[in-house]
Amino acid sequence: MGIINFSRKIELVLSFISALLIASQCGSQYLFSAYSTSIAEKLGFNSVQINTIGSSANYGVFLFTPLFGYLVDHCSSRLIPMIASFTIFTGYFCMAMTYQGYFKSKSVILCALYMFLTGLASSSAYLAALSTIVTNFKSYRGIALGAPVALFGSTAFIFSQINSLVFKGDTYHFLLFVAISTGSIIFMGTINQRDDNERVPLLPSEQQRKQQRRNEEPDIGGWELFQDLEAITIGSTKLLMAGVGLMYINNVGTIIKTLYLSTHDDDAKEIQKFQNLHVALISISSCLGRISVGLMSDLAKYNYNVGRIWFLLAACWYIFIGQMLVGFIITDLSKLWIGTILIGFGYGNTFGIITTITSEWFGSKRFGINM
Repeated sequence: MGIINFSRKIELVLSFISALLIASQCGSQYLFSAYSTSIAEKLGFNSVQINTIGSSANYGVFLFTPLFGYLVDHCSSRLIPMIASFTIFTGYFCMAMTYQGYFKSKSVILCALYMFLTGLASSSAYLAALSTIVTNFKSYRGIALGAPVALFGSTAFIFSQINSLVFKGDTYHFLLFVAISTGSIIFMGTINQRDDNERVPLLPSEQQRKQQRRNEEPDIGGWELFQDLEAITIGSTKLLMAGVGLMYINNVGTIIKTLYLSTHDDDAKEIQKFQNLHVALISISSCLGRISVGLMSDLAKYNYNVGRIWFLLAACWYIFIGQMLVGFIITDLSKLWIGTILIGFGYGNTFGIITTITSEWFGSKRFGINM
């Protein structure tokens, strides 16, 4: 019996590591500002067109989340991220081919479709990773979910640093690298992916039944979720905060270029350095926001009986202050980092705490579709 339990623990540890691998590659859409101006200049896109292309990845992430959530809740924990690994590779590979001119068409619609595919893949793989962890961990979910959520936020930082140190503005080879690395690592993460619900005792003892009753959690989903005031409030907050955060994340490259050109002559390499820096700052602060809110909310809940909702309110304030600084006070590129860090930290806080709140308030059975 001890050997079986040990074997099961090993499986769960490997499954957790696999979920972390998958999550670490699912935030690549936040990298767009690091190469957006290069694409715009090479393919002749104006600011509206390049913003449309960048936003397409976010549409892929958010618009189909309910569908992917349903599939994640009802399909094998390996199938969804496995398909996603091929999809994300296809999206970035096609964008690289278009950028380099190997694909003759330079259509805005096609480029938007390629980025849309990367968003679809990121959303589905990320939900599969989170759903696996929610199923396997019944307590201290703030910390358990904080790790993959933080890695999701660190994706852009890792790739932006690689772009600065290795590719040095070579957008074509950088996009190829992103395509290969995201696709292959997500695929490798599916090898040990496993839901704990896939293995349950056939004849549970009376003690196990009592423990199960004590550990019962809410199961709210479907139309019932839309009639729940708390769910509506959380969903509305997530929508508003995500929109405000993404607005800055997708446009920080353009903001940097505008501020730079207001005081300097055009220097593509210098602008690229600032863009990579701010993408890295957003990624690091978002990562810290995601993992810290999980840890702090767990400590506050279990040691001081402080509700997690207060951490969501704090996240709103971080983003509000950051947006006010960028919009009305900061006019110097050298001070833009203050707003970038505040917005990135608040954005990370928002997604970190809402993920945990969703799993606890509405249950893990329909966690995927609820997200």
